Amino acid sequence: MENPLTTPGIQFNQTEITLVNFVFGWLDYALFSLLLLVSVLIGVYFGFFSKQDSTTEYLLGGKRMGCFPVAMSIIASHISGITLLGIPAEVFRHGTQYAACVITSTLTAVITSYIFLPVFYKLQLTSTFEYLEVRFARPVRILASVLFTISLFMYVPIVIYVPAIAFAQVTNLSVHMITPVLCIVCIIYTSIGGLKAVVWTDTIQFSVTVGGLFAILVLGIVSVGSVGEVWRISGEGGRLIFFNMDPSPFARNTFWGMIVGMTATWIGHLAIHPGTVQRFLSVPREIDAKHGIVITAIGLIVVKLISVFTGLIMFAKYYDCDPLLTKAISRTDQTLPYYVMDVAGHLPGLPGLFLAGLVSAALATMSASLNTVSGTIYEDFISSWITDSPKKEATAANIMKGIVLITGAISVGLVFLVERLGPVFQIALSMRGVTDGPLLGLFVLGILVPWANTKGVLLGGCVGLISMLWLVGGAQWHTMHGRLEHDSLPTSTDGCPYPLNETLTTAIPTPAWMDPSEEPMILFQISFMHYSIIGAAIVVVAGIIASYAFGVDLESVDPDHITPVMRRFLPPRKYAEVSLREVPPSLLDVVPEKTK
Repeated sequence: MENPLTTPGIQFNQTEITLVNFVFGWLDYALFSLLLLVSVLIGVYFGFFSKQDSTTEYLLGGKRMGCFPVAMSIIASHISGITLLGIPAEVFRHGTQYAACVITSTLTAVITSYIFLPVFYKLQLTSTFEYLEVRFARPVRILASVLFTISLFMYVPIVIYVPAIAFAQVTNLSVHMITPVLCIVCIIYTSIGGLKAVVWTDTIQFSVTVGGLFAILVLGIVSVGSVGEVWRISGEGGRLIFFNMDPSPFARNTFWGMIVGMTATWIGHLAIHPGTVQRFLSVPREIDAKHGIVITAIGLIVVKLISVFTGLIMFAKYYDCDPLLTKAISRTDQTLPYYVMDVAGHLPGLPGLFLAGLVSAALATMSASLNTVSGTIYEDFISSWITDSPKKEATAANIMKGIVLITGAISVGLVFLVERLGPVFQIALSMRGVTDGPLLGLFVLGILVPWANTKGVLLGGCVGLISMLWLVGGAQWHTMHGRLEHDSLPTSTDGCPYPLNETLTTAIPTPAWMDPSEEPMILFQISFMHYSIIGAAIVVVAGIIASYAFGVDLESVDPDHITPVMRRFLPPRKYAEVSLREVPPSLLDVVPEKTK
């Protein structure tokens, strides 16, 4: 019988050859099942043994949450499988410029604490979109809610699909079997337990995620030799890039792209995201919320830097035998699972721990999204139809649980469409760029621009949305047709085993020359790192111009709706004169009628 590794011309899937020998053992299944069981039990506990009969309890945890579990929940919600798989692959292919997230996270924390949080905490609104209604009018709120809901429906299926791929690879189970199970577990504990269940399950799941990351980090360093060896190989391979000061917006990732573009993206995900603000409002005091922001920023920095260094370890291990070039994997975001099975497949339980970490990140993101979207849909589209009654709060909580069930089921269905799309990391960022930028622009106009008015904001929001649909849609169209791509840094197959090197590298397809007439328009070549800041800028500029065109009335602006640093631009408020002493009734008779 011929050996496919040594027979020229025979095609095979190296991923199947590499992973088929690794099968989950009883310990791997036990760890993975234990995580799902704990998540469900937490939801059951808070659903049946804790008070959940009002919107305040369901959405804000009764405003008795601690800043640490809240911060852990926020971190877990924003560390999805896309992050865990995407950042190491990004570093492997394009260098360590993403490490500038240290500055990005710090800027985001400062801006959130001193610009956005004071307004939201002062108003104590259940939904951040409710702010847009009290600041402007209900149509602005509806526009923002629709954008946000669409954004989540595009994002959550991708979040779930990523760990499902990894789980399917190492267990030989179908993605179509795994995905519904993961989603059902998440839907159960989110719908039953509300915010309390989401926060505590996120905290536990985040701990598992970090544990898996550290274990894989240590094993990778041991497999390469040492931290110094990883650094040396990465430097020689041109991966140590921290200050690429290229100002071009067409460069895939630069220092300015991280500082400006990603800061805008993170502000949209943290400072104004309804789920994040909802958690910040669940603590008793504003100072507790600020402490939570600091913990969140530190946690994000730690996890992101671990992911960056994991990317360097992967490069040090595979710089001379790139699994993508050898067809061992078919997509760049499969590099990390391939690496994990390579360095940890022989250790019982550790692959299960890592996979549990991936799934934990996905469940945390999905649960936070479902909890948030339930509150958004109820508050913005349903609450006005519910008549006032003593049981209204209990009815509202039950309706939101029903919304979680429905939206979760829709997400399960959409997962089956994701596998027909391209690379998940770029699609996730690009698709959310359509809505995240315009959403950020709406809140910037409300909180930072006192002279913005309702008509101007609506016009600016529509202009921004249409512009981003055209920009992102055009870029994705050219990307799918192979006309738009960013070259990665070089790797080789010189260190691969002889048969692998001989038979596989010759089959690498050479890209066809592109017809100059088909070259994408220059605007479509802008890096996806800048989508959020571009969308926000369009909305703000168009909104300000339109507001001046429709007429500015600063007298009607409530100072509580404006961030403290911008209140100086508001005119002094007029107060009615009130006597400091109580006027005796006998004196009222002698007061002239005109004065009365």
